[in-house]
Amino acid sequence: MKKLRAGLVVEGNSTSSSILRLASVAEELGPVKSGSLQVARRVSNFLRAGYAVTSYQDLAAARIILIKVPDVSIPRIVQEICASELDLTQVSFILCETWMRTEVLQPLRERGAFIASIVATTEGKRVCFAVEGDLTAVRQMRRLVERSEVKTVELRSGAKHLLFAAMVLLTAIPLPILMAAQQALRDSGLSGNQLAAMLEDLASGTLASFLRAPKLATADLLTGCPKEDADAYFLRLSLTHPDLADRLKGLLALTG
Repeated sequence: MKKLRAGLVVEGNSTSSSILRLASVAEELGPVKSGSLQVARRVSNFLRAGYAVTSYQDLAAARIILIKVPDVSIPRIVQEICASELDLTQVSFILCETWMRTEVLQPLRERGAFIASIVATTEGKRVCFAVEGDLTAVRQMRRLVERSEVKTVELRSGAKHLLFAAMVLLTAIPLPILMAAQQALRDSGLSGNQLAAMLEDLASGTLASFLRAPKLATADLLTGCPKEDADAYFLRLSLTHPDLADRLKGLLALTG
């Protein structure tokens, strides 16, 4: 398959970047532009790929250009690219690993470029990326990433805020719930590996049930527990662990 000829605009700490660690990026990386030639060389040496350049015009060898810079630097970088002599027509610019909206690259689009952004949705061995923006840029970035056999998903253009909402709902918000469940299991007498295994089984079982039948999983939260026993348990909880009882009742109320 023909290579994409990727370029890179980079500033700040890039050593922990999931994107730049991909083998396919290293294989296809060409010009690397940073605040100084020395920094560009340092990044190129660290990645063991590409070659340092001094100007944005030198990025002309690439048809897809990754932008991996701190959020605060993005408007300046965009302005500098627009002010350069680089021909932006038919070039794809990809904003990497940031929750800033793809639209911050709009000045590049107005000059004929395609724009997109990519963000990791999971970490570690099961890393997955979500790409959003212009179709041409999205497809090019997916092709580049998937050459490393890494999963990507394609969002509808302008829908990055919905991914943000889903990730907050599924990561930040469940943490207090998981902590409360963990404490309840610990107070029940479980500890160590037993506690961890039980918590994992309960959480994964709930997700599996939801994926099989979302409406049924929501409607039957107390399946298997007779109402009189559930009422008795809530009463005992209110006596032994009133905070937990209040939190549990509040969460159940949210289910309607």
